[in-house]
Amino acid sequence: MALIENEIQDEVVLMQQFRNGSEEAFTTVYRHLYQRVFWFAQKFVEEIEEAQDLTAESFVQLWQQNNTFPTIDAVAAFLYVTVRNKCFNLLKHRKMKASRREELLHQLADREQGDFYEEQVQLQLVRRIYAEVDKLPPRMKEIFLLSYRDGLKTGEIAERLQIKSQTVTNQRVTAVKLLQLALGNDLLIAPLVVLLKYKDLL
Repeated sequence: MALIENEIQDEVVLMQQFRNGSEEAFTTVYRHLYQRVFWFAQKFVEEIEEAQDLTAESFVQLWQQNNTFPTIDAVAAFLYVTVRNKCFNLLKHRKMKASRREELLHQLADREQGDFYEEQVQLQLVRRIYAEVDKLPPRMKEIFLLSYRDGLKTGEIAERLQIKSQTVTNQRVTAVKLLQLALGNDLLIAPLVVLLKYKDLL
């Protein structure tokens, strides 16, 4: 997993500090993985507060076993399995429509570790898009976000911004072309489809 970003210069050093009980190292790992674990939990327990609680409990368990993880990948795998099991146990004892509970339990039972990593890759791609979106001219950026992040139609954007619909279309097309130049066409298309899905995590 490509988790090593600006503040994680050396994964080996980070994990050594983590295993030695460094709270700073734990905070770094927490900051990079929390949203992904929380989002995964929320898909199944649905209530935000419960998803937050299960995610927090999973990180507590991680810290209690901090000296056992050789890599970031091992940490992510542990958190994924731990929060999945917590969701599973919660749903088994929850009072809800039987068909809905069975559907969620079946989905959880069928989840593979690779699914979790695929979701993380998608989120990383979306973040790359947003990094490039931040470089667009202000009005073009606003139109792009209203369209692809917030899901507004051309007419709705035009009305909100008090501009012509054709201007909205032109600005949106130009924004996509600029992003294609920056990221490459294949890298851009698929994440655009999931911007709505991840909008609350970015």
